[in-house]
Amino acid sequence: MKTEVNLATGFVELKGFCKEYKKNVAACSDIDFYAEQGCVTGLLGPNGAGKSTMLKAMCGVHYATRGSVTVCGFTDAVQIRQVTGFVPEYPELDASLTVKELLYLSASMYNVEKKVQKEVVESAVESCSLNEVFTNKISTLSKGFRQRVSLAKALSCNPKVLVLDEFSGGLDPEQIVKIKKMLMNLSKKKTVILSTHHIEEAESLCQRIYVINHGSVAACGTKEEIIAKANVSNLEKAYLKLAGEGA
Repeated sequence: MKTEVNLATGFVELKGFCKEYKKNVAACSDIDFYAEQGCVTGLLGPNGAGKSTMLKAMCGVHYATRGSVTVCGFTDAVQIRQVTGFVPEYPELDASLTVKELLYLSASMYNVEKKVQKEVVESAVESCSLNEVFTNKISTLSKGFRQRVSLAKALSCNPKVLVLDEFSGGLDPEQIVKIKKMLMNLSKKKTVILSTHHIEEAESLCQRIYVINHGSVAACGTKEEIIAKANVSNLEKAYLKLAGEGA
């Protein structure tokens, strides 16, 4: 009997999550994590801390070695991929397509109903300020535009969960400000999760932060809770104390 899941209450939960790429060499170990609609949840940590490994598991890109990953009530990777939109650090786009072709293809592949595809794609284009390049080939676009197309591609899937890995790479300061506002608005209707190694990015955008170091959670909570746990005066000092030399 098929279990009905209320996708409107999208959430992401990792319990005792462990991922080993080589036997007895863990990229992540014993991680408990929870994110839900209504706030932006951030993974803050140095490069190589395990953030990308966590994000890929949340998107059904790979499986946990041990522990569990649940997204919108689903534990099967195929089902998880149908409700998540992933924005990688480096855009993965077919340069031979136009922006329009790519976004409609993305919507079709994720089974967005024909009757709403136009609305979903147009909303993604508007949100990412892509109107001027909508009919251009991706091969002609700048790095900043490609990053925005990558985000629009994820939004064109009409996901319940939006996951971004170091989203601000390639964007200029004005674009970063605009996308931060967009992500905060999106978090009212979607579960938004992002990774960053920029303290100011986590501080200004995330209502809940997980400090990740050496594949484990060093601290989690609001900015104020993390500062209090570290017994310091600001998030930068808390991060440096909790993440140690890796920061």
